[in-house]
Amino acid sequence: MSENIRRVLYLSHAPEAVYTLWRASMPEGCELLTLSANDDAERLEKLAIADAVIVAPSVLQPEWVAKAPRLKLVQHQGVGWQGETPIAELRERGIRLAINPSGTADVVSEHALALIFACLRHIPRTDAAIRRGEWLGTALRPVSRNLRGRTVGIVGMGRIGSALAALLQPFKVRGLYADPYQRLPEGLELALNFRRVELDELLRESEVISLHLPATAETHHLFSDDAFARMRPDAVLVNCARGAVLDEAALARALQAGSIRSAAIDVFEPEPPRPDNPLFGLPNVVLTPHIAAGTLDAMQAKVRGATANLGRFFRGEPLADEIDLAACP
Repeated sequence: MSENIRRVLYLSHAPEAVYTLWRASMPEGCELLTLSANDDAERLEKLAIADAVIVAPSVLQPEWVAKAPRLKLVQHQGVGWQGETPIAELRERGIRLAINPSGTADVVSEHALALIFACLRHIPRTDAAIRRGEWLGTALRPVSRNLRGRTVGIVGMGRIGSALAALLQPFKVRGLYADPYQRLPEGLELALNFRRVELDELLRESEVISLHLPATAETHHLFSDDAFARMRPDAVLVNCARGAVLDEAALARALQAGSIRSAAIDVFEPEPPRPDNPLFGLPNVVLTPHIAAGTLDAMQAKVRGATANLGRFFRGEPLADEIDLAACP
């Protein structure tokens, strides 16, 4: 292979259809390296010749950085980099890091809304029942709820949380949000009917809680026994953020005890979840396999955004959405 070619490794093993999307958008002079299997030996072999790596969902492990002597850029496919990036190792080598918000807010907020409906209206439960010949009919009327008029709490009011707040507008919800770092402009708060409150008030009053916060040391297991004990017994919890922000064993205890009504979980700790995950046997939890951002439309947007950034990098132009590693702890 010519040394003039820049080699970009897609770190995850993916279907050929995904690779085809990326290959078609690679900047001029770049070659996409792909994996034939979900195999770390092959990852390390190709990392050794990669000039850049596209990360998601597989995580770049700290010990791998030393085995990638040509690596100069880590480009995230999406926005979730906190808690999943070997910051010290990248910083020591001068390797740059960029994220890619393209397409994420719209698609993840849509999935969160779908999961809210799945819980409030018991959609997975009724689907499973009718397939096994059980006609629930009126049986769920005492427990199913409308979304319209509910009090909805959003934890983390960044791009995705804000997009969900906008999607909720037709339903006339009473909105609360908790975010120690982000405050919406007063006019936008009024327009969206979302009021900034402390987390304790949000937990106490919300009938639906949707999580949209990063995985950091500060947010690790933020939702555990104590948080669930402060929630309403009719509350619905949705997590499309990161698995580490929620203690799954504590959530299972809360669901079993009726401390909260139901939950919908798209992200796990670890991924994929272990076969003995305590959530698997519970009827009042909806589970999806980290697919909140997983639509063709979102992937096409992510491919365009990430490959445009790769092109900027190799042409020596400023990166979009670069993370300042010098400012990271």
